[in-house]
Amino acid sequence: MPDDLISDAKEIVSNAISGVDPYNCIQKSVRKDGNFLYVGEKQFDLSSYENIYLIAFGKASVAMSRALEEILGDKLSDGCAVTKYAFVGPLKTVKVMEAGHPIPDENGVIAAKHISTFLRKTGPKDLVFFLISGGGSALMTLPRKNISLSDIVHLTDKLMQVGATIEEINAIRKHLSAVKGGGLAKMAYPSESISLILSDVVGDPLDVIASGPTVPDSSTFDDFQEIVTRYNLNLSSAVQGLLEDGLEGVVEDTPNHEDPIFQRCYHYLVGNNSLSLQEAGKRANELGYNTLLLTSSLTGEAREIAKVFASIAREERKNSEPLPLPACILAGGETTVLIRGKGQGGRCQEMALSFAIEAQGLEDILFLPAGTDGNDGPTDAAGAFADGYTIEKGRDLHIDVREMLQQNNSYEYFRELGDLLITGPTGTNVMDVYILLVK
Repeated sequence: MPDDLISDAKEIVSNAISGVDPYNCIQKSVRKDGNFLYVGEKQFDLSSYENIYLIAFGKASVAMSRALEEILGDKLSDGCAVTKYAFVGPLKTVKVMEAGHPIPDENGVIAAKHISTFLRKTGPKDLVFFLISGGGSALMTLPRKNISLSDIVHLTDKLMQVGATIEEINAIRKHLSAVKGGGLAKMAYPSESISLILSDVVGDPLDVIASGPTVPDSSTFDDFQEIVTRYNLNLSSAVQGLLEDGLEGVVEDTPNHEDPIFQRCYHYLVGNNSLSLQEAGKRANELGYNTLLLTSSLTGEAREIAKVFASIAREERKNSEPLPLPACILAGGETTVLIRGKGQGGRCQEMALSFAIEAQGLEDILFLPAGTDGNDGPTDAAGAFADGYTIEKGRDLHIDVREMLQQNNSYEYFRELGDLLITGPTGTNVMDVYILLVK
C-alpha cells in the first residue's frame, strides 16, 4: 500500500472532520452583539427573556455546548448535555451526562427524565436552546406508557440486523419514546426555543436527525405498521399494544406541522456532510489532486456500494475517467450492513473489504471509507484502508477474505493487516466520508 497515498488520505479525512468541528460550527452560526443574538440571519433580543436554558444531546453535544456557553456568557441560566461514553469534556454551566449508543441504556432513560423535569420549570418568557447532533436519538430515551427500555433495545437491535435505514429506525423510535418526534418541543412549550442542528442524516431532514425531538413529525403509526410488515418483525406484547392503540387513535400520534407548539420553535442547520466533503475537497486540491465530489447522499448496502467505487477506480486506472490523474473521488452518506455472521466490524470497514475483493490487482489506488465520529460500528476504528493488494496481503497471512466478509468480520481482517484508521472519538458526527485516490 503506497505510503504517499495513505498520508494523503489521512490529511483529506482529517480536513473533512475538522471542517465540521461542532465548536466551530456553532461559533460560525451564532453571534452576540450586546443584548442581541443572531442565529443565521434571525435576531433575538436576549433582554426579553427571564431565563435562557441549554439542552444538548448527541455525540457533538459537549463541543456545541462549550461554544454556546462562551457566546452567551452570564446570560445562560442552566443546562444539560447528554453524550456518548468517552465523548465527555468539561463545561462551566452545563451538566454533562453520559449514555449508551447505538443501543440505548438505562442512563439514557435517566438523562431523558432529567431533561423532562428540567423543561417543566420553563415558562412563556424563557428561551431554550436545543443543540442536536448525531446519536441523540439513542442517547436520550423516555419510553411511552407500558413500553420498557428492553422493548426499545430489542426492537432497535432487530431493525439494525435486518438493515433498516436510519429513517425507518427513527420512525419507530419516535413512537416508542415521549421525547422524540416533536416530544421535546411539546415539553418546552410555551417557552420559545432555538434548535441548532448538526446533521448526521442523508438529505438533512430535520424530523429524522436524532428522531426530530423539536420539529413536526412526518411519520405516523401507519408508517410504524408498514415498517413492521416490510421486515416481518415480531413485536413484544407491549409494543404491539401501543401500535394497535395508535392505529385506532386511542393513543395520540406524534405532533405534526399543524400543531401550534411549533410556532415558537426556530431551527437552524449549523453543519452537515456536504460541508465536510467541501473541506475534504479543498485539501485534496491543495495536495495536487483533480477532485470530484460525487454526492453527499449515498445510501445502500455497503458491499454493493463498494463495487461502484471499485469500478470507478478501474475506469480511472484504465482511461483516466471521469478525471485526469491524479484523481480524488469523494462521496458521503450512510450505508447499511446486512448482518449475516457474528464477526466484528462496521459499515465502512465492510465497504473497504468488499472494495478490496473487487479491486484486486489494481495499482496505485487507495480507498478509505471512514466515519466522521471516529467509531465505525461498535469498534474503535473510524474505517479502513484498502487497495489492489489488500487481498494478497491477507492471503500471505493465510486469512480467508470471503469467509471474513461472510461473517461480517472486517475489523479483524484489517487489524491483522495493520490497515485500520484509528482516530479516537472526534466529537462530531456527520455520517461517513468515502475517499478514492488514484495516482
